Amino acid sequence: MKGNIASLNIKLPEEVETQTKTYFTAYNKTPQQQPVYLHKTHFEGDGVGNTIHHGGSDKAVCAYPFEHYEKWTTELNLEVPLSVPAFGENLTVRGLLEDDVCIGDVFSVGEAIVQITQPRQPCQTLASILCRPDMIKKVVDTGRTGYYLRVLKEGLVAAGDEILLIEKHPAHISVTESNRIKYGFLKDLTRFKD
Repeated sequence: MKGNIASLNIKLPEEVETQTKTYFTAYNKTPQQQPVYLHKTHFEGDGVGNTIHHGGSDKAVCAYPFEHYEKWTTELNLEVPLSVPAFGENLTVRGLLEDDVCIGDVFSVGEAIVQITQPRQPCQTLASILCRPDMIKKVVDTGRTGYYLRVLKEGLVAAGDEILLIEKHPAHISVTESNRIKYGFLKDLTRFKD
C-alpha cells in the first residue's frame, strides 16, 4: 500500500474571526513548496491554538484524503470548489482513504516514520470557518474524517513524497471501522473481545 502527499500545510496559531466567533487557531494552513522538518509533536513552523483538544504526540499530524474534496464540493453544492487545505490538515494525502488504512499502521514519509493513531474528530472550528453549522454531523455521518499520526522517527517531509506502508497493524481495525465504533454506528463489537 502506498500513497503520496498532495500538499504539506503548516501555520502558527492566530486570531481568526468567523461569522459567529473569534478563534485562536492554526486552521488556515498554507501549502509549502519546500521540505519541512517533522518533529515528534509538530511540523516546524506549525502549531495548534487549542492544546486541550489538538496536538500532542498522538495528534502530531492531521492527514486528510485529497479524494474527499470533490465529493464535498458536490454534496455541499458549492459554486467554488473547496481548496486544499480546507479541512485544516497538515498532510493532504492521495491513495490512503479511511477504508484502506488501519489504526496502528506504520508508514514512511520522506525521512520520517509515522503511525496512525485515531480518526480525526471534527470540531466547531471546522464548522465555523466553512460557515456550515451542520458540517460536524456531515463529516461524522460520511466517515470522511481523516486521521491523526504520531511520529516514530523525525525527519524532513515534502509535498510529493511517497507514503509507503512499512507495517500493517495485526488487528486490522480501519479508520472507518474505528469511526463506526466511536460514533455508535457499529453495534456488534464481538470481534474485539478476546
